[in-house]
Amino acid sequence: MSEENKDLNSPQPDHAAKEEKEPVNIGKEIWEWIYTIAIAVIIALLIKTFLVDIVRVDGSSMFPTLENNNRLIVTKLGYEPKQGDIIILDSTYKKREAYYDKLAQEKGKDELSAFDKLLKSRSLPSEYDKIYYVKRVIALPGQTVDLGDDGMVYIDGQMLDEPYAQGETLSIDPSVHYPLTVDDGMVFVMGDNRMHSKDSRSSDLGQVPEDAILGKSQIRVWPINKISMTR
Repeated sequence: MSEENKDLNSPQPDHAAKEEKEPVNIGKEIWEWIYTIAIAVIIALLIKTFLVDIVRVDGSSMFPTLENNNRLIVTKLGYEPKQGDIIILDSTYKKREAYYDKLAQEKGKDELSAFDKLLKSRSLPSEYDKIYYVKRVIALPGQTVDLGDDGMVYIDGQMLDEPYAQGETLSIDPSVHYPLTVDDGMVFVMGDNRMHSKDSRSSDLGQVPEDAILGKSQIRVWPINKISMTR
């Protein structure tokens, strides 16, 4: 047999040797899962806090525009109130801020820092818990609101066109006097169901600070058969 044939028939080296698998690091795998989940939770919280949220309508104060148990998508970032907008507001904001001011005075401060408020928020009396209302912006700072004997709303002397309103718009609190000029940094709000709405016509809520506004309702997403823009 020639040398050439001997080379062909002799055993060949295994060039496709299998790579050895590295042992699985269980601790590393668990840490990567925890890290991924933590990042996802943080992103979700940031979106909920600063960008959008989903809220549930509780009650009939916005009927017929919105109904009890409707779910709404609310946008937050950069929102500035406009007349006619449907907004979500913190109805206890002013009471809670007054409570913080009282605590600050007791400590000899002009006001509590945002960090101090965050710490105190964990131990607030239940009466200062956040309670959100869904209402419509009727007037902006500097505008004058009046309620006519005809059950209509007048802004700066002009009747407000309100095809969304249900029922006559009457005064509901004798301590709130009209005509009323909206203060700086405030908005005047009402529910569309005028005979069944606790709103800026009541001294319990009154004018709403812009800082108390969570955001603007954009879309009704529930029930499915009533998905629509909210306006």
